[in-house]
Amino acid sequence: MAARRNSWILCAVIFFGLGCGAYFSLPARLTVEQTGLAVILLLSGLWISRRWILPFFGILLMTGFCSGLLIASIHLEMAPSGLLTKTLYMTEIEGDITLLEPRGGRMRMTVAPIRIAGLEDRAFDWKVRLSLPGGDGLAVGDRIVAKARLFPLRAASVPGDPDFSRGLYLDGIGATGFVFGHQYRVVTAAGAGFLQPLSERIEYLRLAIMEEIDRVLAWPESGIAKALIVGERGDVGEETADDLRKSGLAHLLAISGLHMGLLSGTVFFFLRFGLAAIPAIALRFPIKKWAAIGAMVSAVIYLGLSGASVPTQRAFITLTIVWAALLLDRRAISLRLVAIAALVVLILRPDAVLGPSFQLSFAAVSVLVAFYDGPGRRWFEASGDRSWAFRLWLFFAGLVVTGLLVTAVTAPIIGFHFGRISMIGIVSNLIAIPVMAFWVMPLIVATLVLMPFGAGALPLWLMKPGLTLLIETASLAADQAWGLWHVEQFSAIFAIGIMMAIAWWLVWRGNAIARLAVIPLCVAMMAQILYRPADILVSGDQESWAIRDREQNRLILPEGISDFQQSVWMARFGIADHDTDQIIEKCDATVCSASVGGQRVIVANDFANPFYACRHADMIISLKRDMPRDICARDVTVIDDDMLWWQGGVSVSVRPGSAPVIETVRETSGTWPWIIIGGRVIK
Repeated sequence: MAARRNSWILCAVIFFGLGCGAYFSLPARLTVEQTGLAVILLLSGLWISRRWILPFFGILLMTGFCSGLLIASIHLEMAPSGLLTKTLYMTEIEGDITLLEPRGGRMRMTVAPIRIAGLEDRAFDWKVRLSLPGGDGLAVGDRIVAKARLFPLRAASVPGDPDFSRGLYLDGIGATGFVFGHQYRVVTAAGAGFLQPLSERIEYLRLAIMEEIDRVLAWPESGIAKALIVGERGDVGEETADDLRKSGLAHLLAISGLHMGLLSGTVFFFLRFGLAAIPAIALRFPIKKWAAIGAMVSAVIYLGLSGASVPTQRAFITLTIVWAALLLDRRAISLRLVAIAALVVLILRPDAVLGPSFQLSFAAVSVLVAFYDGPGRRWFEASGDRSWAFRLWLFFAGLVVTGLLVTAVTAPIIGFHFGRISMIGIVSNLIAIPVMAFWVMPLIVATLVLMPFGAGALPLWLMKPGLTLLIETASLAADQAWGLWHVEQFSAIFAIGIMMAIAWWLVWRGNAIARLAVIPLCVAMMAQILYRPADILVSGDQESWAIRDREQNRLILPEGISDFQQSVWMARFGIADHDTDQIIEKCDATVCSASVGGQRVIVANDFANPFYACRHADMIISLKRDMPRDICARDVTVIDDDMLWWQGGVSVSVRPGSAPVIETVRETSGTWPWIIIGGRVIK
């Protein structure tokens, strides 16, 4: 163990990430003083135990964990306060536009408010995200006055559903809403030239690039091009995006290591190739390092243009370390590089650890680095003197192995977050990756280089067939039902335990300590055995509900449920789109009923005769009206308007012979400033 001190640091980073995630999973926030004191005490313990390996290692892991808590508490301390808590149905907002995002005929803009009618007595340290039709004449930096409807941040619909409010809150957004038609005006236009802040100039460039893409390319290729070049996925059609997800090619839409590596690698190759063609330079100067500097500059530009999302940040940090190591004549491809990148990303945004983007990125990169730093390296080095045909075969064999490794290690993450695992992605990536590497990305580089000179249309036109091939590949692969496995949402502890076991084994592979990975693996298995999935869901908006009848394999939903909510709950219950007609049952009656686990459940907006309902049901769900508490027997479970308003959405697990287990959003979400239920922040 003493000989693997490098692995100690890797384990500390893993526990740092666990600390970040654990902080946002607590029922209440910890202060900076509390977490800071814990870190100070543990650092003292490190000094005291420095002569004993096992105590030192254990305290090191605890220090990493508490450091994650500390970083998360610092971010929360700097977050906005005084958020909107009640809907403003008709208000006027004045503020400066900080971000514009086209969304297929509509514009989504982020505004830093100066004045909001009805809230004149407060200052705003948070921003507002608004949606409006058109908006083509707007620019980042404009001061706008608009008639709008504003909503407070919305908690998760039911326990276990995605919670988008946390991400919005930590982005500095305190309210969302929409503008009434075209009832807005620009009162002060954005400044020009060097008077503009850097962020506004970058947003202006992004919008200009998107306009050029729309001018040259037609939809859907234009939507894919925007996603690849500037990270804007709003114009990718829903059908195309769904095909990409089903075919295992959704990673192409998120600018990450693949895109950043291909782009900066292309720049590195052409710079070095061009300099090598000039003997006077090639023989006298370190052209390899010059090319590395050029690649780093290109990565910085791409980071800004792409919107600097979490995958792009991770890829940028990783590649910066790679190019810096090349400049210093050091080898940098190792798990240590991945750990440094993860540490930097989490310091900048600790809540990223809870999102699928971060988890998928680092899980895939870690397993690939571990493989190609060991068996994969020996595999490719042994092929150095073989024929080109063998090397080509080895390239595609490497793609297959890469696909198998990534699919295996990311399956628990994808299954937990999205309810499906794409096995056909191994095949579809055999086509998509070469097309991206040798066709699309070099032309993206050419587009960005030539666009300032007004010649960006040619590489975009040449790129179009490659984009079409990607879209058609995704469509063909998505039609293969055998390649997509649907799974019901499983325990979060199961997913965490599996990933901890994999991470521990990757860090300590080749050492007896790696066998300790069986501990989190056993914890994961036990958690899944004891896990009770929900059978009944009732959303906090008092409009949507779902009843899962597993005996008859039905999912009963109300007739007016939104497509988005239906898709989220279908994924949660592991129901495929092609099984909708066989499994989904819509109820449009005044009173809906079903049998779950031997109990009769009745759902209605209001009950004309609540006494009758109490006598003939084991569970009553009254969406729009309170139920008198003294009219039903004690063994009848009642979920009514009062509970949904003050407690948020509800999930119920029903098992024969036992009382239903009820969870509410208020109970499971914790006391956080972004959880607003019943018109007030949970305290």
